Amino acid sequence: MILTGSYERNLDAKGRLSLPAAVRDELSTHVYVLPAPDVEALYVFSSDEYEKWVLGLFEKRGGFDPRSREDQALMRRINSMATPVDIDSASRIGLSEDLRSKKNLAREVTVVGNFDHLEIWDRETWNQSQQEDDDLADLFYS
Repeated sequence: MILTGSYERNLDAKGRLSLPAAVRDELSTHVYVLPAPDVEALYVFSSDEYEKWVLGLFEKRGGFDPRSREDQALMRRINSMATPVDIDSASRIGLSEDLRSKKNLAREVTVVGNFDHLEIWDRETWNQSQQEDDDLADLFYS
């Protein structure tokens, strides 16, 4: 599964996000949503990709060791932040007020495909981040 593109969307009054048609087929009927640890956005993973992402956090350590207190603490912290969400019959996901407030999501959002997951950004924050980024060529050749 590869998720790409950027899509401008509006959350409805109940905080639901209509998923872009271009990515709907790549997701199952169930996703995990969590605050991104590195950017001002929410991450959205399919069940399979969420599992791969979490286990990938332990690769540099030689894999998850259930007898390691440090590994258990990281696993607990990541999983406590993740919210399981069903995709409804109208291809929407509900974003709780708590999730939206953690990343300052207003009504207008931008959904960004980032390979194995989606990111949900406040539209103004996304636009500012794109203006502030280094020249694309610099990112490719540095």
